Amino acid sequence: MSEETAINETALKSEKKRNTILTILSFVFIIAGGIWILSLFFDFHRYESTNNAQVESYINNVTARASGHIAAIHFEANQLVHKGDTLVVLDDEEYRIKVKQAEADLAVAEGNLHSLEQSIVTASSNQAASKEKLEGDRASLDKAEKDYQRFKNMYADSAVTQNQYDQVVSKLQSTKAYLKAGEKELLASSSTTKQSYTNLEASRATVARKKADLDNALLQLSYTRIIALADGYVGERTISVGELINANQVVATLVLNQKVWVTANFKETQIERIKQDQEVTITIDALDDKEFKGKVVGFSPATGAKFSMVEPDNSTGNFVKVTQRIPVKIDFEASAKELADVKPGMNVTVEIKK
Repeated sequence: MSEETAINETALKSEKKRNTILTILSFVFIIAGGIWILSLFFDFHRYESTNNAQVESYINNVTARASGHIAAIHFEANQLVHKGDTLVVLDDEEYRIKVKQAEADLAVAEGNLHSLEQSIVTASSNQAASKEKLEGDRASLDKAEKDYQRFKNMYADSAVTQNQYDQVVSKLQSTKAYLKAGEKELLASSSTTKQSYTNLEASRATVARKKADLDNALLQLSYTRIIALADGYVGERTISVGELINANQVVATLVLNQKVWVTANFKETQIERIKQDQEVTITIDALDDKEFKGKVVGFSPATGAKFSMVEPDNSTGNFVKVTQRIPVKIDFEASAKELADVKPGMNVTVEIKK
């Protein structure tokens, strides 16, 4: 009997001990939970945070500016390229022919211009000769008029014969006729010279236009080499040699490595407590929650819904009030080397200290 009592007392002591341990553990968990809840409460009051955020970067669509078949491709997917590197070469035979045609047209226009310049020199010389001849005719007319007056008086005094007087009259009339012809010749020469100058201006304009046509042909030829306009990484390669490329068609997507930043979409109720230049802690999911420091640099002028392709229509009668998100731009304070593993599109969590 005493042995049975001893066993019961031992079991009772063990149960009491276990209950005491469980009670203590319960109190520990309750206290820890309370501390955790309090820490969350105080953290929420000290920080504004969101996990609706992603790393952003400038992405450049490299487009063709000319049409043609692809002759060569000088990049692969995910390759680093530098500004000025040739990415794609198009077949340029057609464009070279157009350049030759433009060069020939320019040569013809320049030949016409030189011919007109020479004709102006000739016309100017003829006009000068006509002026000199006219001056001579005027001098001859002056002499003929004086001879006429002298012979007229002499004829009245019977000092000269009728034949001599008739010769002087005839000379005067012919000299007047020569003078009129010279004046008309000078007028025609002046008109020809003026027309030549007008044609010269038109020819110069034609040469200028042909030079512009040649420049345009050379420019179109240069478009057959599609180059990178900035440093960055090429995305997926979706084209192949021999494929026909049209103008304005995207041939590659270039992720520029100049700068990355974070776009965090905060609730509209949080924006009031976020200010310019506030410090930010950025945690990147893909990098094992690695933290970076940042700074608020700007706010979107409207909610994200206003920039969507299909904006919600709240006037249909099916309105449900939904808290809107306002994008906030955050710059990294780390160097480019430290951000080498940070890629556009990565999900991040941001905390902004109030």
